[in-house]
Amino acid sequence: MDNNYLHEIQTEAADQNEAPSIPIHAATLLLLRDNLNTIEVFMIKRAAASNFGNAWVFPGGKVDKQDIKDEYLSNLKLLNDESDEIKNGYLVAAIRECFEECGVLLANNKLGKLFKISENQEINNLQNFQKKINNKELSFIDMLKQLNIFPAIDTLNYFSHWITPETEKKRYSTKFFLANLPKNQKALHDGFEGVESLWISPDKALKLYKSGKFPIIFPTIKSLETLREFTSTKELLKTTFKKNINGKEF
Repeated sequence: MDNNYLHEIQTEAADQNEAPSIPIHAATLLLLRDNLNTIEVFMIKRAAASNFGNAWVFPGGKVDKQDIKDEYLSNLKLLNDESDEIKNGYLVAAIRECFEECGVLLANNKLGKLFKISENQEINNLQNFQKKINNKELSFIDMLKQLNIFPAIDTLNYFSHWITPETEKKRYSTKFFLANLPKNQKALHDGFEGVESLWISPDKALKLYKSGKFPIIFPTIKSLETLREFTSTKELLKTTFKKNINGKEF
C-alpha cells in the first residue's frame, strides 16, 4: 500500500507478540464490461467503518458455511472434483457477494441456461431480494430456491489468489474471479458496505491512484495493472486466462 493512503484505508496491524492469524477463505469478483477500446471494471468504495474502509475495491467477502455446502446445491456439479467443497464455496461466495454488494446476479436456470432479466419488474424484484438479504431477512440460498435458479459458476473465470500479509490482524485467503456483466443488469453499490461505486477503466483507476485521489490496496493495484494490458473482455478471457475454474491453479 502506498504510504500516501495509510491514513485513509482502515486496517488493523497484528500484535507482534502473537502468532499470525489464520487466513479466512474469501472471494472477489471483477465484474467487467467493454467500452469503446477499453475494458471497464466495477468498483465500490468501502464504508469507512468496515475493514479496508475508504478503499476502492471489487465486490467480495468471506466464504460462508452455506456457500461451502448447502442441501440445495448438493446435486449441482460445480467442479469436476466434486469432493472439493472449499473450491465450490469460493465460487458461490463470489456470486453471492456480487449480488449482495452491487445487485448483479450471475445465475442459471434448472436447464443450465443463464438467468435473464428482461423487464423493469424483474429488476425491481431483484432489488427487493437484495435488500432483504442485506437486512438479514432472507438468505442468498433461499432466494435461489424461490426463483428456482443456481449459481452460474460457469460464467466465472479464475484470475488470481492473494493472502493478506502476517503484519495485519485480519487475514484473508482470497480467490479473484472475472465475469462479464450480464445483459440488462445494472451494478450499483448497496449503501451499507459500499457507499460509492463506478465503472472505470484500469488505466484511469491507476492514474487516479497515483495522483492521490483513489485509495486502493496492493492486490487491487496489481489486478488493474493486468487488466489494462487488454482492449476487450473477449481478448482478456480468451488469451490470458485459458485456465478456467477447473484449472490446476485454482
